[in-house]
Amino acid sequence: MQMDRREISYAFDHLIGYFLHEKSELDADEAEFFFRRVLGTLAALAQSHLVGALNLPAFYLPADRTGAMHSHNVVVSALIESAAMTGLRPAARTPMLSGVLADFLEQLIEFGAHPRRDGKRRRRGNYADKHAARIEKTILAGSVRMKRAKISGSPHFTYRPKGWKDDLPLMNASSMVSELAPVILYLRYRVQPGNMLIVEEPESHLHPAMQVEFIRQLAALIRSGIRVIVTTHSEWVLEELANIVRRSRLSEEQRKEFSGSDIALSPDQVGAWLFKPKYRPKGSVVEEIRIDESGLYPSEFDSVAADLHNNWAAISSLIGDHE
Repeated sequence: MQMDRREISYAFDHLIGYFLHEKSELDADEAEFFFRRVLGTLAALAQSHLVGALNLPAFYLPADRTGAMHSHNVVVSALIESAAMTGLRPAARTPMLSGVLADFLEQLIEFGAHPRRDGKRRRRGNYADKHAARIEKTILAGSVRMKRAKISGSPHFTYRPKGWKDDLPLMNASSMVSELAPVILYLRYRVQPGNMLIVEEPESHLHPAMQVEFIRQLAALIRSGIRVIVTTHSEWVLEELANIVRRSRLSEEQRKEFSGSDIALSPDQVGAWLFKPKYRPKGSVVEEIRIDESGLYPSEFDSVAADLHNNWAAISSLIGDHE
């Protein structure tokens, strides 16, 4: 158990007196006891300072969240069926899941394991819950809901479009809803300021306009004290991220002229890294990239767009020559 400041001060005063052979209330055993406690507390503080964010809870949302959400009910049903038939028939071999996907499915199932913690939203005013509601409003145009089965206690996830009185099974909703549903659920029931949220491919199954809006909402999470890591192949994601950083250089009055004006991050709040293939030896080279003179992150994605345009121009000129 760590000591508070008052206890540390008391221990130091008496330890100094003991080691300097001044008047002290401590005997040898008591001095050793206080010395060990002070040393343990200082070591814990040093570890916290050195490790920092690595010691905080992190939540990983893998790619193909749609597939995971759709297979969730199948996995739960298989587990219940296997449990009911234990001893009556040999266990069937089931396909192996990757560790990341297995962990994700396990956490989804655990949403229903603690009724008091998961069955109700946290109290109003929770930053993560507010952001979950904003994503539902600005992107999903509806709400993601969770209910627990009465017998098994396993969670069941649904989607209710705005204005509807009935819920849709998540499998019957669009893939965009299924992709963002885990983000909503984790923000609502798990993630707190100081935690880390890792989202693979935030652009998956999202229209470009919704990709931009989702990145704005993730940036808003960062402003609330939640650490966010994303992997992406989307030029729209990087361009909006660059705009969010550049908006921090404008005054509040100037920002009002732009969409998403309330969201801006300073350059020291954002980091971007580009992974490039390395052939000898095989592997990857990771390079940090910074906003260039054009105001964008030089990701090399734009070179694909430039090549496509040049090909279009060349084809158009040849077609024109033959008409």
